[in-house]
Amino acid sequence: LGYTEEEFDIAGSDAYNFQGVGNPHSHAKIQLGELVLDVGSGLGVDSFIASHRAGRNGKVIGIDISSKEVKHAQTRASDRELDIRFAVADMENIPLPDNTFDVVISNGAFCLAPNKEKAFAEILRVLKPGGRISICTSTIKDDKLKPGVDWPLCMKMFIPQKDILPICEKLGYVDIMVDDSDSSMTLDLPDDVLEETNPERNRVHVGSDEFEHLENYNMDEICARVCVVAKKPER
Repeated sequence: LGYTEEEFDIAGSDAYNFQGVGNPHSHAKIQLGELVLDVGSGLGVDSFIASHRAGRNGKVIGIDISSKEVKHAQTRASDRELDIRFAVADMENIPLPDNTFDVVISNGAFCLAPNKEKAFAEILRVLKPGGRISICTSTIKDDKLKPGVDWPLCMKMFIPQKDILPICEKLGYVDIMVDDSDSSMTLDLPDDVLEETNPERNRVHVGSDEFEHLENYNMDEICARVCVVAKKPER
């Protein structure tokens, strides 16, 4: 998914808790001293990498709707002696002040936001003027999925890729880019990784009995992983 060896080293053993669909750090380019918000922070992997980039004078806050994952991430941050605060919160109603963050990252969670425009608007609100976003999410390539097929709930919630740019323009973002240069939905995992992970976790959709009917579909023709990059205008 585009992570560097250095980023794997930073994540350490927490890399096995990775939940995302891309690498937001390649576009976020977090600098020392910056204030970072991780939206849909999950088990904390990207927040840990962001904290390393921001350094001692920076600050990372992670929000997620899962209290269980927030608790896990906060415990791991304490274990790692990292100054990160995780909190239960909804990306469509972020309980943080306007004009606060230099950077907002998100990796995978944005796929499941019921109202994508509202989520983009909230992220824009909490960004400082000139602040930037790097949001990795999955999309569908057409306007909608083929009718009459029992698609997984998550796929039903994917945003059409063509809708991202007009939504961001409407809200007032600038320098918008939807990077689909690494968009494949098919990932080959090394044998040693497969041996160390839960096989049932690797067959949540395709390969599971529930979604056996999807095996003949080419997901790369239906969906795409993208990274949405944009800025909030300067004052």
